[in-house]
Amino acid sequence: MVDIRLEFPHSYEIEEAPELPATGGSGLPIHYFPRAKARPEHDGIWILVRPATGQPWIGVFGFGGTAISRVVSIPDADRFCVISKGTAYVLKANEPERWEKLDAMPVRDVRAILDQQLVVFASFDRLIAYGNNKIVWKSPHLCGDDLRILNIDGDSMKCVGYEPSDGCDSRFTVDLHSGQPVPSVPASSGNKTLRQCLKQIVSKR
Repeated sequence: MVDIRLEFPHSYEIEEAPELPATGGSGLPIHYFPRAKARPEHDGIWILVRPATGQPWIGVFGFGGTAISRVVSIPDADRFCVISKGTAYVLKANEPERWEKLDAMPVRDVRAILDQQLVVFASFDRLIAYGNNKIVWKSPHLCGDDLRILNIDGDSMKCVGYEPSDGCDSRFTVDLHSGQPVPSVPASSGNKTLRQCLKQIVSKR
């Protein structure tokens, strides 16, 4: 089963298609992404796309590795993204020849953020935000490995990642407008400020 999550408004219908021989037993055109070089077909996930205008078609999206497989809508109502074992393809439903492969490999998690009109992809150590039919930002290196998105909190995203140097997980926050980590304020600094304020109050008495 392919995980299909169409959270943004969209003009098409998508469902998982049965695997068919390259000759096309369904009578529908079959498109391969990317086009195979050494042979006419390749392994991948099979998706049946019914655009708002034009003929339905089947897409076969080449596997990337061992990461997630998912279909998600994006802020453009005519476009969607297919993640095939970590490789992300963005394409137009009624013009399947217009497609691109995102520079986010492998995609291990993805979140639609409707308020920000963004889709955020997570690899092993970085985030990439896609919106308005382009990459809006790329985060810097955020952790050593195993980056995971925890939740969305207003204009920020809570994440956790593994730090080999420490041998443990580290939690951090990323600004959704820029992709930059939000500096955390140590709890001790707040206590220190409070102690300083109390000291000043006592000294004035």
